[in-house]
Amino acid sequence: MSDEEIRLGEIPPIASTPCAADIIECQIRTEPSTANLFSVYRYANAPWLCVLLISVICSVVAGAAMPLVTIVFGALAHEFINGEENTPDDVRDRVQHLTLLLLYIAIGSFIATMISTLGLNVVGEHITRRLQRRYLCSVLQQNMAYFDVVGTGELTSRIDKDMKLIQTGISQKLSNIISGVSGFIVAIICAFIQNARFASIMISQPVAMILLVGLMGFWLSVTQQRGLPHSVKLENLAQDVLNAMRSVIAYRSQERYARKYHDTLLQPAALDFRERLIFGVIVAGSFTILHWANGLGFWQADRLFRQGYCTVSEALSILYATVVAGGMLCQALPYVVDVTKASQAANRVFSVIERVSPINSMADTGRIYGPVRGEICFDDVEFAYPSRPERTILRDISFTVPAGHTVALVGPSGSGKSTIFGLLTRLYNSIGGGIMLDNEPIEEMNIAWLRSQIGYVSQDVNLFRASIHENIAHGLPKHTIEVCLPVSSRFSSSTSAIKELVIQAAKTAQIHSFITNLPDGYDTVIGSNGSSLSGGQRQRLAIARAIVSQPSILLLDEATSALDSQGEKEIQEALSKAAYGRTTMIIAHRLSTVQNADAIIVMKDGQILNHGTHSELMVTSALYRDLVEQQALRQNNAVGHSLSLAKSIETKSSNITVNHDAPKRPQDAPGLSPSPESSIKQVWLLNKPELPYVIAGIISSAVAGMTYPVQAIFFGNGIISIISPGASTGGHSVHFWARLYLIHGIVVFIVYSVRGYCFAVSASQLHLRARSHLFRALLLKKLAFFEDKDHSAGAMVSFLSSGTPKITGVSGTSLGLVVESIVMLTTGITVGCIFGWKLGVAAMATVPLVAMSSFLQYYIEAQVQKHVKRETNAVAIAHEAFSAIKTVTILNLQTNIIESFHRESHQDKKSGYWVISAALHACTTSLRILSISFVFWYGGTRLIATGEYTIQQFFICFAATVWGSNIAGAHVAAARLAELLRPDDSPSQFPVKSRKDSSTSTLVPNTMEDLAMQQISFRYPTRPSQLTLNDITFNARSGSFIALVGATGSGKSSVVNLIERFYAAESGQITLGHNSIERYDLNHYRGYFALVDQNPSLIGEDLRECLQSDERVVFDEEILIALEDVGLADFVLSLPEGLSTPVMANGSTLSGGQRQRMAIAKALLWGPKIFLLDEATSALDSASEALVQEALQRAKKGRTVIAIAHRLKTIVDADEILVLDHGHIIERGRHEELMKLGGKYWQMAKLQQLHGEVGR
Repeated sequence: MSDEEIRLGEIPPIASTPCAADIIECQIRTEPSTANLFSVYRYANAPWLCVLLISVICSVVAGAAMPLVTIVFGALAHEFINGEENTPDDVRDRVQHLTLLLLYIAIGSFIATMISTLGLNVVGEHITRRLQRRYLCSVLQQNMAYFDVVGTGELTSRIDKDMKLIQTGISQKLSNIISGVSGFIVAIICAFIQNARFASIMISQPVAMILLVGLMGFWLSVTQQRGLPHSVKLENLAQDVLNAMRSVIAYRSQERYARKYHDTLLQPAALDFRERLIFGVIVAGSFTILHWANGLGFWQADRLFRQGYCTVSEALSILYATVVAGGMLCQALPYVVDVTKASQAANRVFSVIERVSPINSMADTGRIYGPVRGEICFDDVEFAYPSRPERTILRDISFTVPAGHTVALVGPSGSGKSTIFGLLTRLYNSIGGGIMLDNEPIEEMNIAWLRSQIGYVSQDVNLFRASIHENIAHGLPKHTIEVCLPVSSRFSSSTSAIKELVIQAAKTAQIHSFITNLPDGYDTVIGSNGSSLSGGQRQRLAIARAIVSQPSILLLDEATSALDSQGEKEIQEALSKAAYGRTTMIIAHRLSTVQNADAIIVMKDGQILNHGTHSELMVTSALYRDLVEQQALRQNNAVGHSLSLAKSIETKSSNITVNHDAPKRPQDAPGLSPSPESSIKQVWLLNKPELPYVIAGIISSAVAGMTYPVQAIFFGNGIISIISPGASTGGHSVHFWARLYLIHGIVVFIVYSVRGYCFAVSASQLHLRARSHLFRALLLKKLAFFEDKDHSAGAMVSFLSSGTPKITGVSGTSLGLVVESIVMLTTGITVGCIFGWKLGVAAMATVPLVAMSSFLQYYIEAQVQKHVKRETNAVAIAHEAFSAIKTVTILNLQTNIIESFHRESHQDKKSGYWVISAALHACTTSLRILSISFVFWYGGTRLIATGEYTIQQFFICFAATVWGSNIAGAHVAAARLAELLRPDDSPSQFPVKSRKDSSTSTLVPNTMEDLAMQQISFRYPTRPSQLTLNDITFNARSGSFIALVGATGSGKSSVVNLIERFYAAESGQITLGHNSIERYDLNHYRGYFALVDQNPSLIGEDLRECLQSDERVVFDEEILIALEDVGLADFVLSLPEGLSTPVMANGSTLSGGQRQRMAIAKALLWGPKIFLLDEATSALDSASEALVQEALQRAKKGRTVIAIAHRLKTIVDADEILVLDHGHIIERGRHEELMKLGGKYWQMAKLQQLHGEVGR
């Protein structure tokens, strides 16, 4: 690269210019949205809008049915009151004619309700699916900085929980609101038509109710808004923890995170209690107003009747109309709350949809150029991450990579190497300088086209739950392939060329033989993020994906870090062939992989220090020379014979770690589907501390159930006292009965308020406890539990947020509603039979129908909730995309993700269900009208016309039975606090303590003990057909250093998994000291170890929390000492907030090396007896690795170390090195012994030498 010039600039100040600030701000800014629930209708096309209009009209008509009944009711009352003026036959004919009108109204109500319900449900489902797809599209369009500040849990919640709220808000519940409001309006109109003077007095009832609902509804809305940030925090916490379960289990952090989750829940629980209490006040106030309105009505009706301004039949009709108006308004109340929540959810969704991403790869903007030569030029580039604008990451970066050349970026972790790749692929915008490709600014290029010219292999490999063919084909440009084809057509003649490309890429990545040995070959479906593959196999697939499209530019970010020496050599040779004629940029910490690069750029602290070839830098760059020297292996003089390189070693079928079929849950695997009896029992046990409140609530419900039948006595006597005051019970005047209504209303308010408060306490505490216990239960699950596709982190977070609220449906709240309705109906029948047994018995026949219609409506609502549930697989696809957003963005997979999501979400067709649901819902109102019609027909033609019953008897019986059962339906709807819980949605257990058998478990000794494996064989539970480990035997003596080496997929990590007791061995025994590890208390046992994974996870709000221990409080001084040991203290102290610096999305703004050093620092703070290191330094540069090795060297004094390593220089001092191959130990011994043996280990050591640079 002699013709290029690298300019080294002075360190500029931290970016704070207005231009730089604007660039940073626009990458993370989200403008508040003004959208509401009505905004979703923009996603309905013309035909669906027509269906919507027809449905709304039918909802209005359906709502008018009950008010029309009041007119007929008035006419029937007129016939009864004035029956003496007509013959019995005339009364019968007139009553039969009027009851026939009621039958017509019932039929019309059924038809209108069915059409409106069916139409709104279908339209709601259609609109929500389109909105869901648009939301997913909008999220996938966002720039990378947006994901640095918005958690995956929040994004998943929006596409799952919020979409459910929106769908129900524009479907069944909207229909109920429209019907309720239209019924209210029509009832008021009917009242004014009959007698405007009396109606103007009675309108005070709905006005008072509207004021009550408006005031309390505003308070409710404010409370819900206050709870939103807490919900987002909970979802992100659950997402981070469940995504890192391996680390959580290894460090026994379940209790700490369970406590944190519980503590975070406290504020939402307090707000939940307030919401429920507000709703209880609304219910109590509404029914109090109804009773007071009746008292006011009788008082004023008597006055107007005496003055000649109103007849008794008009008064009764208007009284009934106002009761209907109030009742329909009460029925609409809970749905208004739900629609309000849906509107808030829509606002949150549209805030994402309306956000304009400054870097949108799905946009058609930007120029598309011809063939790319591949010349890359950085000119004075400066950059700061938008989530950390105070710290400049790159300063004055200038270099040119000629077309077809290979350039390597080396330097300490955190020096900005990966950031250069992020800028080149337009993941972020620089805040200064320019980047050119073939002398054209990349800012002017079409982003998708630019990325299609680049093959990228990231340090953090992300694969998708799809077939191997699909995963590799994801790297092809979209005009070449449409991935996600059905299996039946994937290998047809039209796709044969695609098949050849995929196979050729797999061969280049040395993974083809492994794939073909699988029963399903390239159609084998791998788990989420390739969970069924070893690290090396995942990396090979990622390399195949990057080179399958034969891109003009290759970007390799630690592309071979997870490979063993032999595999790395083979892949390096393959990549060298693939890079021929292409521009290649490589980030590497293993300098042996880049020594033949055309140029090497040495970076530190975001600046370029040196550049040149390997040989030049060995002379001119002290930093580079130090890095090389730190990586050299000790030469063993005993090695005198030549090395004959082994043939390419590809994993055989006996070492396959991919499941042939979709993972099947073992019979004893944990699940989330217990028996209904177990579910309800668990819920009641959770609610046991609130038992006094539950009992008080149930007693209040029983008293509340008696209030309406009792007022039926007031109602009948009120009527007769207007006509003939002396004929009422006790001969009291109407004023007496009006005063009783006043007193009765006060009693009703007290009773319903007590009930509301008691159930608010019990339900909110149950929700808190259930959600907290469920999260704790998930944390105590075995690792195998999360391998099931139905138990992914996204699915579990969705269940935590939207499933647990349903648990309150089987609490005392639901029992209270049942008790209230049963008491109401029983008392009503009793009162009816006391005052007129014949009519009471006749009315009793209608009670089951009316009661069934009320509970049917309640049941339908719960079923709607079940059927609008978004399919788990569809949500899992979105969650997987959000979690791997960097890979999705660089590979331009947005369209594929959207199509896969669309296909999954449309698998479950519900048209048949919606028809049945609509028909059942339509029956509710029709049955009530028919019951009224029957009672009037029987009472009028058989009892009143013959003079057997008086008007007083009839109306007391009518109000106590039929009218009371109608009001019971209103009570059930208005007092609803939660939907019923599906039995199979309940958690399988709610453990408070860790699972252990106290009768057999023992505590781990405090002394150092030997750890031994004796003839261990093992298969993964989800892959029972493959033997992963076979006859593994070794003894790690106390204080010794044991190293595990071997090819990728040879079983090294499985050994660590068994030691950590993530899984149980199939045969053989693992002992610690003189006991089997199964005998030790699991919680104490894991405290004996500290695990450092190859892919570390950071969980916490800031750096300090990420390093805290469950055992004790770790002070800042201790943390800084640990960070000093791993070379990270200076970096942390240079941050403005130091240890309080927020950690974004699992440490996404930290480099891979920085994350790994944080994990090692946590292990050092843990202070274990045994260190388990799974490629603990794989992501570190040489300088950082040297620091960490020194720290580990000090830390392992007096401790046992079991380390998995591909960098053999890190384990040459091991007391015993175990070489694994195909699940067997094929060599063992010290480094010198294995080198003399000249076998597999010797070959691996030779492959890692830097030839000729370092004298030994």
